[in-house]
Formats: sequence, C-alpha cells, structure tokens
Amino acid sequence: MIQFKSPGNWLFIVPWIAFIPWYGMLIAMLICWASQGHPIYWFMHSEQFPVYISDIGATNLRPLFISCAGWQGLGYVITVALEFFQRSGYLPFQLKKKDPSISDSTSYAEKLHSGKYLMPPYYTKDERNLIFAAFVLGSIGELALLFCSIFSTTLYHRVHIAMVSVFVVFMFLSTCCLIAEYFLMGRHYASVHPLASPHFNPQSSEKSFNQDYNTVDELPWYKWKGHVWNKFTISATLKVIWLTLAVVWAICFGAINDRSKSACFEWLLAFWFGIIFMILSADFYLGGRYRQSRYFNHVESFSGYYKYDKALGLYHSEDVLPSDDNAGVIATETASSNIYNNSSSNESIQVVV
Repeated sequence: MIQFKSPGNWLFIVPWIAFIPWYGMLIAMLICWASQGHPIYWFMHSEQFPVYISDIGATNLRPLFISCAGWQGLGYVITVALEFFQRSGYLPFQLKKKDPSISDSTSYAEKLHSGKYLMPPYYTKDERNLIFAAFVLGSIGELALLFCSIFSTTLYHRVHIAMVSVFVVFMFLSTCCLIAEYFLMGRHYASVHPLASPHFNPQSSEKSFNQDYNTVDELPWYKWKGHVWNKFTISATLKVIWLTLAVVWAICFGAINDRSKSACFEWLLAFWFGIIFMILSADFYLGGRYRQSRYFNHVESFSGYYKYDKALGLYHSEDVLPSDDNAGVIATETASSNIYNNSSSNESIQVVV
C-alpha cells in the first residue's frame, strides 16, 4: 500500500495550479460546442467532427482561450524556474548572492546538509545548464502558444499555424533538456546511492566500479554503475515515454488529411500535455523530501563522484555532517561503517525512488 508522507515543501502544488485551468478551458470549450449543437462555424470550409481547439477559440470563447493559454504557459515557465531555484538556491537570470556558508569550494555533502537547497543540488554544471536551457526554450515555446491564441485562425491563419509550429518545436526541445538533466543526475546518483553499497546490497557492483574507474565521469557515456533505477532515472524514463507518445500524436495531427481525425489528435495532445505537469509535480514532491529519505544519512561518501569536489581535494577524510534529524551528531565514515556492520542481518531494505 502506498503511503504519502508530508512534503518537504509545498512547491509541488505549483504544476497543478498551472495545468488545472488548462484542463478547465478544454472541458468548457467542449461543453459549449456540444451545447450549441456541434456547429460548423462560418469560417470553416468543410464538415468535421470534432472541430479544432483553435476553431472554438476563435469564437466568443476567445478571451477564455487567451487567458488560459497564457496562464498555462506562465505556469510551465515558473515550474521549470522553481526546479532551477530548488537545486541552486537562486532563480534563473537572478544575480547569485554570495552566501558565506556556501562557497565554490563547499563539498557536495555539505551542500546537502546545509538546508539551503529545497531539492538535491545538481551534480555538475551540465545539469544546471540543461535546466536553464529548458527554462529558456520553454519560455519561447509558451510565448508562441500565447501568440497562437491571440492571432486567431480566422484573421491570421498563417501566423496562427506558424506559432503552433514554434510551440511544438520549442516545447519538444525544452522537454528533451529536462530528460537529459534527469538522466545525468540519475547516473551520478546511482553510483552514490546506499543501495549500491555492499552494506545494503551484497550483490552491488561497487567494488568493480571502484577498481575500474575512479569517478563516474570516467565511465563511458553508455555505462551505468550502481543503483541504476533510482528516482531520477525513473522520472527521466517516464518523460521519455510521455514525449515519444506526444511526438507520434503530433505527427498524426499534422500529417493526416482527414480533418476530423486530425482534430481528434489535437484534443488528445492538449489533454496529454497536462501529464508532464503531473510528472514534474512528483519530481518536486520526491525531491523536496530528500532530507527525510530513509537513506539520506547513510550516504557514506560523495568522494570521487562530484568532480569539482575531487578537483579541490576536499575528500581526505569526509564526515557525515549533522542534519535536522541528527543535529549535533557528527559521525566519521568509519563510525558509519560500524553502524552498518552492527545492524541486524534480517533487516529488510525497501527500494525507494
């Protein structure tokens, strides 16, 4: 039975606030069109069932179309910006304020325990850049959707179609950046996850990993070691499935000559779009609880996995730093190992994602 525990913060609600009005708009449009007797509007050139979203949005429901498209677009951009904020401590385009407690030479473990980050900070600058790119690309795509609703298909048909194309392309690229970010974070997290340690999992490949490679960055891009199916890689896989289906349905929407079938795929895509917000909400919920994770205080060392910490030579003897749950308690890696060795052999370990 799945038990939902109290969230680390309430930012996971933001994606829901973003897409629920979008769903409300779609349902309201369908209800209005049905209540009018499924009309074929004066500007349409052929019979079809159903009509396109933009056709309904070009009628007296145009204010609803513009406002909800703008709200959804703003919600997506804010959601991606909040991911950046939770992993870095500052917003995109915001001048980074110097925090005396967190410097460029601060180790990754110290960052995790500092309480400054609402979600686990990114492992490398690559993940940070991908989140920022997703933010910029998503902003362009959502602006195109807003312009698509403003330039109605009746008065500015070519501009309308061009804006639809820009929206589809840039949202595709934005989602690709989010997928790459989560796969990269999952690849690093797999190697430091406690379930990759023999203390938790006797079948782990940690020994062979340490013998063959000093850091995860030395692994070939196609090789993964450790607890591969973690919360990052599962989220990335779900996003890949979502994007694959969205691309297939978008091709059907644009390539099918039958306007009725094409309109069906457009409505399917519009409702499917809300699923990505649900996935992002789950990311926020799980990420916000990282300090309450049953494994958080069992990570023995990040040594050799965070390349900037290694370059700075910070890991001569790493400590497990205090957190809110064990304030004032500082245990060395040796002490942590003793805890593992003295733990009950019949203790059951559940995999968390």
